[in-house]
Amino acid sequence: MEKQQVDLQTRLRNDDKKALEEVYLNYKDAFVNYGLRFQLDREDLIDVYQDSVIAMYQNFTQKQTELNGSSLKTYLFSIGKHKIYDRLKEQKQLVGAVVVEDDYEEIELTESILSEEQLQLRKYFGHLGESCQHILRLFYYRGLSIKEIVSQTQYKDENTVKSHKSRCLKKLITLIKKD
Repeated sequence: MEKQQVDLQTRLRNDDKKALEEVYLNYKDAFVNYGLRFQLDREDLIDVYQDSVIAMYQNFTQKQTELNGSSLKTYLFSIGKHKIYDRLKEQKQLVGAVVVEDDYEEIELTESILSEEQLQLRKYFGHLGESCQHILRLFYYRGLSIKEIVSQTQYKDENTVKSHKSRCLKKLITLIKKD
């Protein structure tokens, strides 16, 4: 392994923020290009990359990870690949749910149109307002409970969150059905 790689790993284990920045900048474009093959959009890939860099950094600082013979890039990308798979599973859960709660109504999403719905979801999710995108990401992508969303945002109570989430989901479903 190159001396530069060994030095960089040592700096990471010593909690060197400049080393973290160096890793982040050195591999970001390569990771995003690598991740595009999984058909995630660039914004999601950047989020996954940031999460991967943080996880890698924590492994070095907290667990004193040593990469005996493996490159830092390979290690980072392997963390990222698992996070990409997790993100894909989250997205599939959002559109692949057999039943979606919507103001006490149940809307069935059939498996036969799943791939089409995934495309439509990606297309129309961006048409939602910022607050709708935010609440749906918190609930479906990050898997936060209603109570956790209340504690992490400025919503006043659980009923407000449920109501807002329901309206946003209804709006998204309406956009998809119009297509």
